[in-house]
Amino acid sequence: MTCPPLEEIAVPRHAFVLFALLCLAVPPARAAEPPAGPPPLTASEAAPGVWLFRTEPYGDAGLDGNSVAIVTSEGVLMLDANGTPAAARAVLAKLRTITKQPVRWLVLSHWHWDHWYGAEVYRDSFPGLQIVAHERTRALMDGPVQAFNRDGLESQLPGHLHAVESRRDTATGERRARLAAHAERDRFFLEQKRAVRRTLPNVTFTDSLTIFAGGREIRVLHVDRAITPGDAFVWLPREGVLATGDLLIDPLTFALFCHPDGWIRTLQYLAALDARVIVPGHGAPMHDERRLAATLELLQLEREIAHGARRGGVPRAAVAGMVMAEPRVLALRDQLTGGDHTLDEDFATYLVEWFATRAWDEAGGPLGDAIPTAP
Repeated sequence: MTCPPLEEIAVPRHAFVLFALLCLAVPPARAAEPPAGPPPLTASEAAPGVWLFRTEPYGDAGLDGNSVAIVTSEGVLMLDANGTPAAARAVLAKLRTITKQPVRWLVLSHWHWDHWYGAEVYRDSFPGLQIVAHERTRALMDGPVQAFNRDGLESQLPGHLHAVESRRDTATGERRARLAAHAERDRFFLEQKRAVRRTLPNVTFTDSLTIFAGGREIRVLHVDRAITPGDAFVWLPREGVLATGDLLIDPLTFALFCHPDGWIRTLQYLAALDARVIVPGHGAPMHDERRLAATLELLQLEREIAHGARRGGVPRAAVAGMVMAEPRVLALRDQLTGGDHTLDEDFATYLVEWFATRAWDEAGGPLGDAIPTAP
């Protein structure tokens, strides 16, 4: 999971929180970029009748979360709707080559916009669609998320695009072509975001909701505040298939604004399910629980260190350094990153700095459901 390492664009790693949300899981820049438009799409059958749709990032400024289709003889349940209408339309077009069944349920796992800003496409295409989310997720979508995103649409993303275009204009040769392609796709991404028609859930739940359709039992579940206040995940108990949303990401999960205690409890619940297939919020399906187990062990260790630091009077700014000095943390880092140095840097930010400081905060009392303005 890598924020864009484009040295020629030179976006500071901590320049702004919204940009970090947008570039979550963006891979390193490629020498050639596809033209501006809907991102390239791949579809794979993660388990019988369970389809995973993944898209490539838009230039370097944004991406879509995974979307998952659970196909039954009585309709399709989709988990998440991508980050733009264009991506959702591409997924829906591909889905229609797989099944003629209509989408009857759209479950939105959480409020991050790379997972729900394509919801209008499903609403427009399927009259009577039930759009499902946790009650706290809907409350955040209906106001606070819009306020949080406003600066990105009006200032941060346009400013980033201007910086890319300025570097393009002074570049030559292959570098100029690469920057031009990035700028085109970033502009398309920004235009898509600005054109979104906000589509809110029309069904909410508190703890669980079970759908029985076409011989399948589909459980939509919430354990606790975790990555966000209202994370939902989908569990197929007969098939042993778990779709996690951003509760788990391949290769590294993004801890910005997380609720450490609740996230740990949620991962403990997921681990107890003993899933045969895990479909994460970004990245490829997993056929064992090694990444889940390592992530859970890491977070528990970080929380222990952070709580001890707070009790001992260690300031918030120093807690991440304490965590990174722990040999057991470094061993888990190597397990999760495979020794990739770029991922090691992301680990230090996404899974240590952002988690450990939140755990230090939470040791002083509940964190609340408001969206923070800074890590």
